[in-house]
Order: sequence, then C-alpha cells, then structure tokens
Amino acid sequence: MNIAFRNAEISDRDFIVEGIIEAEMSGSYILPYTTLFGLGKSETKSLILAVMDEEIEGQEWYLPNFNILEADGQPVACLSAWTEGATGLGSGVLKAQAMAWILGEKWTQAGSKLEILKSMQLPRVQLALQLECIYTKTEFRGLGLASKLIEHCIEGALNAEKKPGEAEIQLLGNNEAALRSYTKCGFLLRDKVTSTQPEILTLLAHHTRVSLTKPL
Repeated sequence: MNIAFRNAEISDRDFIVEGIIEAEMSGSYILPYTTLFGLGKSETKSLILAVMDEEIEGQEWYLPNFNILEADGQPVACLSAWTEGATGLGSGVLKAQAMAWILGEKWTQAGSKLEILKSMQLPRVQLALQLECIYTKTEFRGLGLASKLIEHCIEGALNAEKKPGEAEIQLLGNNEAALRSYTKCGFLLRDKVTSTQPEILTLLAHHTRVSLTKPL
C-alpha cells in the first residue's frame, strides 16, 4: 500500500464531513447535532458545509486546516490542524458563533442543552497545535494511518515560521482505542473533566472529556 499526504481540496469536502460526523459520534450511535438540535445526518452535513462555506479561520471546520492521507490514490484518513487562538478568538467561540448564525431559532431553543454541555468543556492550550476531527475509514483502521497523519502534521508545524510549543488532542473518554493510539504517539494526559449532569448521556456518547498534550 502506497501512502501520501496532502492538503485538503474542495473535492474532499464530502469525505471530510463523513470524518467529522464519525469523530463527533465517538464510536457510538449518538450524534450530538441530533440530540442538541434535532438534526439528522443529512442536515448535520448541511450544517458543517455551511460553516465551511463561511471560511472562518481558527476553528476546526475551516477547510484549509484539513490534511488528507491517501492510500493507493484514495483518501482514507483526515484530520484538522490549527493553532489555537492565533486569530485572537478561541476555536470554540468561532465555531459556536457560526453555528448560532446558521441555525438561528434551533440554536436558541437548544439553550438549556448547551448549558449542560458546558460541564464538559476543557480550555484549550493557547497557541498550541490542535489536532481534531481525526478519522480513518473503517476498512483501513488498525494500520497506524491516523498516527502517521498526526506525525506528518506535527512535522509540518515544527517547520513553520511560528512553531507551537505543544500539540493537543481532545476527545471523549470512551474512545479507548484512540487514547491508546495517541499515547503511543507520545501524548500524555493533561486534563480531564467528568460531568455530573444526569442529562449529559442523552446528549453525548460519554460523560468524560480528556485533553492530551505532547511537547514539540
């Protein structure tokens, strides 16, 4: 199998959206955009594409942030990489503003659920390289491709003019296979939060979120 790395292109959008949705579900059947806003997969895809179309730098759904790993000429893995806070605002704020604008009344109606989600928030490391939306097609899992893509993105960051001091990954605590994989890549536990809100498991696949970091 021949692998190659490249930056995402417009033609990759459907594959990237597939990856975002799978990453958000974290190995479960719970899609947060369904539990929060009543959106099906098709509507969630439209939401993600609408945010991409806004071309907002500094958050994970910005198309130029995405890196693609190809195997024998086809995209099989992707991730989003950006420097947190480099544009002056946090990635969570930027994405939330865009979603609120696009969803309108649905966002307002989800206010109480969004408050519950705050119990799961972890602050991101400012000016750290963020690695999110990490996804590998099912039939290509177990081959270490996500790890190779992570290493490729870190190498690119180290060669950048403004080198970040560390890399960070955030994920839900139920994703044990990913946790093992990231640990093998040299990431260590930085922080963890467990929600005591009883409703959290109706919204997300797990009640714990963890932050892993790696010095660069």
